[in-house]
Amino acid sequence: MRPLIGITAGLSATGGPGTSAVSSMFSAGRQYAEAVWRAGGVPFLVPVTGSPEEVFRHLDGILIPGGDDIAPSYYGEKPEHPLKLADLGRTDFELYLIRAAYRGEGKGRKQKPLLGICYGMQLMNVALGGTLYQDLSGQLSGRPGGTCDMDHKRGTHYITFAGDAEGGGLPARGRFTVNSSHHQGIKKTAGALFEAAFSGDGLAEAVYSKGHPFFVGVQWHPERMFLSEDPLANRLFSSFVEAARRARRG
Repeated sequence: MRPLIGITAGLSATGGPGTSAVSSMFSAGRQYAEAVWRAGGVPFLVPVTGSPEEVFRHLDGILIPGGDDIAPSYYGEKPEHPLKLADLGRTDFELYLIRAAYRGEGKGRKQKPLLGICYGMQLMNVALGGTLYQDLSGQLSGRPGGTCDMDHKRGTHYITFAGDAEGGGLPARGRFTVNSSHHQGIKKTAGALFEAAFSGDGLAEAVYSKGHPFFVGVQWHPERMFLSEDPLANRLFSSFVEAARRARRG
């Protein structure tokens, strides 16, 4: 059977007048869901309401997608730059899922595969004790204004893998083109995470946890490139879903 992959999604309507919160949620999650389905999983959009503990028990894998800015209070800072904050209820809900997936929950403390994308990668880092650049252009020397690639379906800037990645779908080494759309990024990497890839200015573009079945975060948007049959995006989603399949069997 296909593994069940939970994709978290907020309930705030962003589609304009006449657009319901639920329809906005499904519209925002469509590319993630299609990538999961084509990789062999069953996508399940999870509204961030109710009990995250109960949700966690039913899932074989968890995908934390892109989103708005994480409140600096979560990593011990005050706002220093203009921010568009993610809903705190969403952040709290996802923090539980990330920590549960990392350490394991329930009988036997079983770990579960987790993939974080853009905001999702940043929240993984915060969940395990890391910090963020609140605004790359203002805090990272030489950064011209963050990364914002308008053509999201193909790679437009380079990243380089460090040579020792053990993060499931991440290659050990090599140079690849990816798409990114963000103005925040990892400043201090959480001690439980390892940096796997970097952009040209040294910003972490991928992180993972050694020894975990699959605990990977990427700064770019592979769900958009997956639908264009990008080899790196395909490898990442296929490895994630396969890890969830193994978790389901185990």
